[in-house]
Amino acid sequence: MNLFSIKLIAVVAMAIDHLGIFVFNDNFYFRLIGRLAFPLFAWAIANGGVYTKNIYKYLLRIFILAIISQVPYQLLFSYYGVDNPGLNILFTFSLALVGLIVFKKSRNIVLRICSATALSLVALVINADYGPFGVLAVFVFYLFFDSKVKQILVYLLLVFAFFVTPIFVNKLASNFFEVNYLNFMEILSVISLLFIASYNNQIGYKMKYVLYIFYPLHLALLYVIKVLLVS
Repeated sequence: MNLFSIKLIAVVAMAIDHLGIFVFNDNFYFRLIGRLAFPLFAWAIANGGVYTKNIYKYLLRIFILAIISQVPYQLLFSYYGVDNPGLNILFTFSLALVGLIVFKKSRNIVLRICSATALSLVALVINADYGPFGVLAVFVFYLFFDSKVKQILVYLLLVFAFFVTPIFVNKLASNFFEVNYLNFMEILSVISLLFIASYNNQIGYKMKYVLYIFYPLHLALLYVIKVLLVS
């Protein structure tokens, strides 16, 4: 499976997830399919960090897109009464790319750990989508990019730490399923690792700008659809 195919699966899964949230009233099955998207996007960002000729320009593109996307992102959540939804996933990926720049510039393990910790905390403080987990996921895919087995195993450990452990911590909660609803779904995101394992190191179709534009565009379209459906 080439890079374009993996990105296309991620985009489709994301679109289905967002349809499930914003159009079909948090539809469980749509959201379940949507869990495939994040690991594939995180892996694609790491892939870009490995192969891009200019990581600074790559970071700039993602960051500018994050700012543009925040407008429809905010509108969508505000429509549902969520005045402070935090920052969209592209801000998370921007933070991760800052970390990849540090990793590229230095092999000092202390500096790498400090930068990973600091950037994860920033993601938490600014309430970026997927928070520290999102930043660390990109780091995992980048640092172990030469080994699919290591990528998969370490990502599984990350999922266990962030989504499985809280289930046991909240084990005695009376509303157990509600508390851990998203935890259960995120565990199933590991299915997307099968696509990563099948990566053949080929690029496929080059449509990066189309895929970039899709994120803010589909958010804006979902907002328009929701408004029209209600009016």
